[in-house]
Amino acid sequence: MVIILPYTEENAKNAHNFASKIAFPRLVGTEGELKAQQIITKELESIGNPFHTEDLKCSQFVINIVFRFILPIGALILLVAWIFSEPLLGLNNPIVSLIFALIGFMWLALSSTIINMSFGRVPNLGTIYDTKNFISEIEPSTPKGHLIFLAHYDSKSQLYPGIVRVILFIGGIISGLIYSVRVIGNSIIVLFGNIPRGFWAPGIFAFLIAFCFNFLLAFNYVGNKSPGALDDSTGVATVLELSKIFKANPLKNLKLTFLISAAEELGLYGADVFVKRRKHQLDPKTTYFLNYDGIGSKGKTILLTSYGIPLKKTSQTLNNLIYEIVEEQSLQDSLRKLFLPIGAASDHVPIQRAGFEVTLLGSFIASFHTSKDTIEEINDKSLKMAGIIGEQLAKKLDYILEN
Repeated sequence: MVIILPYTEENAKNAHNFASKIAFPRLVGTEGELKAQQIITKELESIGNPFHTEDLKCSQFVINIVFRFILPIGALILLVAWIFSEPLLGLNNPIVSLIFALIGFMWLALSSTIINMSFGRVPNLGTIYDTKNFISEIEPSTPKGHLIFLAHYDSKSQLYPGIVRVILFIGGIISGLIYSVRVIGNSIIVLFGNIPRGFWAPGIFAFLIAFCFNFLLAFNYVGNKSPGALDDSTGVATVLELSKIFKANPLKNLKLTFLISAAEELGLYGADVFVKRRKHQLDPKTTYFLNYDGIGSKGKTILLTSYGIPLKKTSQTLNNLIYEIVEEQSLQDSLRKLFLPIGAASDHVPIQRAGFEVTLLGSFIASFHTSKDTIEEINDKSLKMAGIIGEQLAKKLDYILEN
């Protein structure tokens, strides 16, 4: 078996130093993005592995329209249902309120699916940007499998930090669904000629809670104020540091690809283009993706085990191997499993939709997508853990393929 040097404090320090080089606002289509591309190119050239770029086009339509207005549309549907169910307005019409409450329920229940289905399927509208992926590879003479390390290099800011956006999404869906059910029951009771009471007589405050949770997302516009240190210069830096390690210590059975993806923040464009163009070249039985997104914070490392409504699970194969690694390295207390219902997405979404094994490592900080996502938030101990997991995961997969 090839002996792989461990991912050390020095590697984590190197990753930290590179992350600081690109920790400046770099929204797609800005001078910051071009500067980041130049820095990444120079680093890849210095590492010396073969690499190339992959051109693609994108727009802000998904992030600025689909993401921002799916739930606000649901809020407006509930507004109509409320208008025709509220006695104080004198517009009581139980049939109209029932119809709009049913529509609102279905719209909110399917909102997660609508958003996830939009990635890579909604045409570019408005201003169209040219950008590119960076792809570096290390390939043995007769590879038996393929591991792709993935991180995105663009950044964005939004009015709400990432955690607030998630809370609004989850709170909006839950409160909206509950309010829809109450109006449905209210309308049916009125149709039978009775007076709704208790739970089935939703008042203005119940409506305002549901409406505000859902409609506030309309103001979450995209900007270019975030340095994106944790989201995701640390991921890029770790992927590049892993490429250095495996250049010096190549594996015998596992092909390695180091993918630095573009336009993740606008709608997961880079990862989507990568898998679409290679779907028939990559064997889903022996191809694995490890997505780094937001690693290296002062809190616990997060392993995304499931996401979305309805529930979708990330790769059980990769997750089980990661559990083994953290146990072997005595890092159990530093890893947290996460189920993310809705409100945030990463490059794993189009990859899993294409039928490949993928999982995600990240972390939670309140400063995601804000001007406070700076280099001061990076913790070398967490960076080292993320690197160890990546290095050991490749080693384990290589061993499995050999045997």
